[in-house]
Amino acid sequence: MATSAPRIVLLDVNGTLTDPAAIGAPWGRPELGTLALDGAVQTAMVEALLGGGDRPFSEHIRSAIAVVVAEAGLDPAGIDAAAEAAAGLPARPDAGEALSLLTGSGLRAVALTNSGAAGGTATLRTCGLAPYVERVIGVDAVRTFKPHPSVYAHALRELEAVPADALLLATHPWDLAGAAHAGIQTAWVTHGTRGWPDVFALPDVRGETLVDVARGIIAVAGV
Repeated sequence: MATSAPRIVLLDVNGTLTDPAAIGAPWGRPELGTLALDGAVQTAMVEALLGGGDRPFSEHIRSAIAVVVAEAGLDPAGIDAAAEAAAGLPARPDAGEALSLLTGSGLRAVALTNSGAAGGTATLRTCGLAPYVERVIGVDAVRTFKPHPSVYAHALRELEAVPADALLLATHPWDLAGAAHAGIQTAWVTHGTRGWPDVFALPDVRGETLVDVARGIIAVAGV
């Protein structure tokens, strides 16, 4: 357990605060949402490694949906509807309660998203979580994607903070590994049963639900 007390909670949006299951709705296959999101992250990571980042994350999502649909042998006619759903995913059932706990305890809630500032803002407004979030920081400002170190460094600069001031809440181990590499504390929400890669340092806080993790963060922050 980390000993320093964070005052800023950085929030991943896609898959953490929002539920990707809606992406698979055109085919009645909710599990396709997570597969598509994972695929989009993979291609965005490749672009980041190759020095790119001008392509918006929405294009990675659409490409990943097409790949998942092709691999599942499904009708590609639903891709447009799935991509539209991806741009306005619903909130996780306990997201509002979790964010209310965090902000009600005096912690600052700031979104840090691969979707870019405008895309992340639109998603949070659509799903009703925008009132809980102080601001949205997107990767478009640094023209790459998480978990590239420049993304976390940019967030800290924007917030006039040092790593010890912040904690990242995410469901993706790769995102948390990037934050930990930057010296930022980490909180992992599993959204059920998920395994943690043993090649990464363990998160400072973990739990199955956002509310569980919010309470853990509050305990770490001592507020």
